[in-house]
Amino acid sequence: MNDYFRYAQAQLDPAKINEKTEALKGIRVLDFTHVIFGPTVTRILADYGAEVIKLEVPFYGDMWRISTYWGRYWKHSNPTFHFITRNKYFVSVDLKRPESKELIYKMAAEADVVAENFAPGTAEAWGVGYSRISQINPRVVYLSCSTYGQYGPMRYFPGWDLLAQAASGVLSLNGHPATEKFYKLPDYLGDFIPGNVGALAVLMALYYRNKSGKGQYIDLSQTESLMRALPHFTYHGLTGEPLERTGHSDPAMMAAAIYKTRDGRHLALACATLPHFAALCRAMARPDLPADPRFATYLEGLKEPNAGALRDIVARWVAATDAAAVLEAACREGFAAAEVLDDKQVCHDPWRRERGSVLLFNDDMYGEFALPGPSAMLSRTPGRTKWLARPLGYHNRLVLRKFLGLSEEELNALEEKKVIGTFDDKPGLKPPVYYHLDSDPIYNYGRKAAP
Repeated sequence: MNDYFRYAQAQLDPAKINEKTEALKGIRVLDFTHVIFGPTVTRILADYGAEVIKLEVPFYGDMWRISTYWGRYWKHSNPTFHFITRNKYFVSVDLKRPESKELIYKMAAEADVVAENFAPGTAEAWGVGYSRISQINPRVVYLSCSTYGQYGPMRYFPGWDLLAQAASGVLSLNGHPATEKFYKLPDYLGDFIPGNVGALAVLMALYYRNKSGKGQYIDLSQTESLMRALPHFTYHGLTGEPLERTGHSDPAMMAAAIYKTRDGRHLALACATLPHFAALCRAMARPDLPADPRFATYLEGLKEPNAGALRDIVARWVAATDAAAVLEAACREGFAAAEVLDDKQVCHDPWRRERGSVLLFNDDMYGEFALPGPSAMLSRTPGRTKWLARPLGYHNRLVLRKFLGLSEEELNALEEKKVIGTFDDKPGLKPPVYYHLDSDPIYNYGRKAAP
C-alpha cells in the first residue's frame, strides 16, 4: 500500500505542475462577467489553461475590485478579487460606445466561449447577446448567468448570493430545529457553488461541440443550481412533510455532531457503521453501549430520542477529553473525527501546503500571496496559478495588439475617444504604489518599456 501512496504522490506532485501541459490550452473565453458568480465560472476555466479575456468598464471596472470585506485592502487591492480573477487577461472597453462593438465582435469571432452575468436581457440589448454573437460565430458556447434565469416571472428581479440562498431553499434548512434562526452559508457559497456548476456546463457544451461542430446557449440560474444540491423538495413530495433543520448533527449517522473538547477546541465526529460505533465505544470505555437496545441496530440508533441520548453521552466524554486525545483515539480505534479548523489553521496547514491545495504563490506584481489551489488534481493536465489579478486595463495593449492585430495608431485613437481606458486613483483599480508600470513589458506591449 505504501508503494501506491508514493506512486500517487509522484503522479500529482505539485512541484512538477509547470512542467505539464494545460487541459484547456487553446480555448479562448470572452468574459463579460463581474462580482463573484460569473467570474468563478471563468476562473475555473482559466485555472486549467483557458485564455480568459476579462472585459471591464474603463475607469470603474468590476464592482468587486473595490468591495472588500469590511473595507480592508491589501496593496491597494481586494484580496478575494485575486482568487476570483487569477490567470485572466484584463481589458477595459466601454460597451456603450459604438466603436467598442467592432472590437468585441472581432474577439467573439475567435472565441470558443462567451460568458456574461448581466441582468437578463441586458447583453441582448447591448448587442452582445447570444442571438448576435452566434451569428458571428455559430460554434460559440454562450453562457448567461443570473439569479433566476433568462425567462420566467422573476427574471427581472435583482439577486445576489443571499437572495439565491433564500429562494433556493438553502436558508430554510440551515440552522437549528425548533428555532426561527436561519444561517446564511458563509463566504458567498451561493456564488461559488453555482459557479462550479457553470464551468461544468461549459465543458459539457465544448465536448458536444467537438463531436457535432455546433455551439449552444446555456442559461445558468444561481437559484436553481443551489436547489438541485438539496433533497428537501423530493422528501416533501414523497412524505408530504418538511425536512426539518438538523443544526450541527447528521440524522443519517450515529453520534454525528460537533463537540467541544476539554481544552476548548471543537471536533466533528460521526459513525457511519456499527463497527465505527463499536470503535467509538471502545475509545470511551463504554463496552456496554453496543448491547444497549437503543443502539443495538443502526436504525434504532438513529431514532429520536435514542440519537439525542447518544449524542449526550459522546458530548460528556469529549468534554472531559483533550482534542488531541480524541483524535488519537479515533485513529487508533477506527472511527471518524476531525478538528473544526478556522481559516488561519487551514492556510498554515503543512499537509495542505504539501499537496498544493493551499498555495503560497509569489506574484511578479504583488509578491507572496496564499490562495486555494485548483479544485481537482489532474496527473497529466493539472491546473495552476500563473498570475494574480491585474490593474484595470492592464492587458489592453497585449490583447488588442497581439490578439486582434490593431496598430499603434488605432490603439491611440481608441484611447483618445475613451473607447478603451485603464484606471484612476481608486484602490482596487490601480497597482501597488511601489510597482512601476512604465517598466512593465506586458502593460507596455508593443512599445519600449522604461529600463
